[in-house]
Parts: sequence; C-alpha cells; structure tokens
Amino acid sequence: MNQVCLFCERTSPDRNLYCQEIYCPAEMSPIILDYGEWFGDIEIVRALVVMRSAVVYEAMHQNTRVFMKVAHPGPDHKERLKREAEFLQSVALSKKTVPGLPALLPAYANTTVRADPYGKTMLQGHLLYFYLFEYSEGDTLREVLVKNPQLWINHVGWIMEDVATAVNFLHRQGVYHYALTPDCILVHFDEKQNVPSVLLLDLGIVSGKDTLARDWYAFSVPPAYTAPELVSGNGAAPRADYRTDVYGLGLTLYEMLVGEPAYTYKLRSDADVYRAVIKSRPVAMNRVEDVENVARIAVQSVNQYPDNRQAHAAEFADQLHQFFGNAPRAKKSRMPSGRTIVSVIIVLLVIAFLITLAVTFSQLVS
Repeated sequence: MNQVCLFCERTSPDRNLYCQEIYCPAEMSPIILDYGEWFGDIEIVRALVVMRSAVVYEAMHQNTRVFMKVAHPGPDHKERLKREAEFLQSVALSKKTVPGLPALLPAYANTTVRADPYGKTMLQGHLLYFYLFEYSEGDTLREVLVKNPQLWINHVGWIMEDVATAVNFLHRQGVYHYALTPDCILVHFDEKQNVPSVLLLDLGIVSGKDTLARDWYAFSVPPAYTAPELVSGNGAAPRADYRTDVYGLGLTLYEMLVGEPAYTYKLRSDADVYRAVIKSRPVAMNRVEDVENVARIAVQSVNQYPDNRQAHAAEFADQLHQFFGNAPRAKKSRMPSGRTIVSVIIVLLVIAFLITLAVTFSQLVS
C-alpha cells in the first residue's frame, strides 16, 4: 500500500507521508493499493488514476478484468460515488448504449446491477464505497499528453468532440459534471485506423440545478480546472449551469492546443491557483496562426464570463464537427473472425466424423 498526496502528488510506500509545503496536508492522504493486493474479492492490477475524490483501479474480479472506482474516505466523496453509480445504474437499466460513459457491473459476485450498483468494503479501519465497470484499453489523457504534449490536430478535435458528446448526454439527463480534467478521460487509439475513442472515468459532481447547492464541494475539483463562477469566497452555493461544463471542455481543448495546462498548478497552493482563475490569466494561446479556428473555439469556451461562452456542450461539439467531421471508423475485416473460423472447423470435424462413421458402418454391414 502507498500513501498518495492529493495536492502535491507525493507518494510514500511506508504510509508515513510528509510534505514541507504548509498548504499540503500530506498526512491526511488516502491509502492506494498496489499490484497483487486485495480489496474484498477483487485483486488489484494497478492504480490507473488517483483523483481528488476517488481512485480508479484496473483489477480482476471473478477472473474478469474490470475497472474499480473507490471513493476516498469522507462523506462528500462517498455520496458523490453513490450518485455516480446510481446514475450509471439508471443508464444500464434503460438498455441504452452511451459511447464515452462507463458500463456499470454488479458490485458483488452473484448479484445484479439493479440490486447492487455499488458496494462497501472495510480497509484499514475505513468503510470504503466502490463500484465496478467494464474494462477498456487505453491511457488517461494526462498520460497521453505527457508522452506527446501537442497531439495531431485531428486527434485533438475528435477526442474533444467525443468528450463533449458524452457531457451533452449528461446534460440531457439533467445533471452537470463540473470536474472535467485530462485525468478523468481515458483515450484509446485504434491500431489500424489510429482513431481515438474516449471513456469518462469520472462523471463529476453528478448533480442537477435543484440539488447543486447540497452536493457541491470545491475540493473535488482541482482549482486549475474550476470555472470562475464556481469559486466563491463567502461559502455561498455556486451559480452555474451548462456553460460551466463548456468551460471545462474548453480548458481541456486549450491544454491540448498549447501543450500545457491553461493554469499552472504544480507546487502551488489552491488559493494561488484560484486567484489566477478568477483574474482569468491563462497561459498564452500560441496556436492562432496554424489552427486559428480551433483556437478561437478554445478561447471562447474559457471566457471568464459564461454569457460569452458557447451555450452548451452540444454547440461546442458542433463547432468542432464543422472543422473535423466524423472520425473514420475501423473498417470491418473481410476475413472471418476467429470465433467464426473455430465454429467452421468444429462443423467440418463433426461432418468428417459422421462420414467416417457412416463409411465404417457400411463396410461392417457389407
């Protein structure tokens, strides 16, 4: 087990984490499981990403590779994970296939999504809440950008259009995200077509207009990815709507274009980052000459004032679609699938056996 700081990202294998930065409460950091450790009947393969509210693991459950999301200790984190699991439960029970959203699995063996959308397990004196969802190949967008800070512009457009489409589905169901970051987006590139597909590893605050005041808590969102209207100095409930998620989409697009986060956050206190966000001082947009139209979309969506942004995620996606169109999809192979080949071989073997049996029987009779 490791202890990982949610502020400075320092890690300690002996669970004795200490940080000299006064703003960093390292000693309160959650415990993260390592390869081969167990969480109930679930074996950990690796920690895919550690977020402020939860950690997503690649794991094995009942001989099946899955993703497992575990909320950090604390009532706000627990309730957020429960809302997320229950939302995914409603999607699963509706029989809808929604590209970009996790496909929920039963939390325990021999149960159903309807009965148990999330589970609970004791670990190190904490009752931790978790849910399981289908595994998918890929890396977080953060990892992708570490390897290649400025992707091919078509990949940028296709990734962000898919993310915006997934966020728009949330909006159509009456819920906001408000916590979009490159850490919560899983990206997989098709080997043949080199076309990206995305999966949201985190659905954010998962709350609507009527419940936002109850459900919102600022710590769950890294300050560098928090919209200005969510930053309140008097403890009042935030005044936000769909355009707040447009800001989150824009920040991610902005980062993919310039090759670094719009607001520097490494080794800075939350208060320092919030001040930069409120004053709207992102790093300079340096892609105006080569991809001006796309840069304009990014700049508009991260405007300090919601009225100056795109009205909703669908408009953001439509603007990108005008320049990038539909991503090419993997062509169906003319070769039969492996399952088909095996089935044909079995049928041929059965036919050969029956023919041999018939010939042998005929010879015995004669």
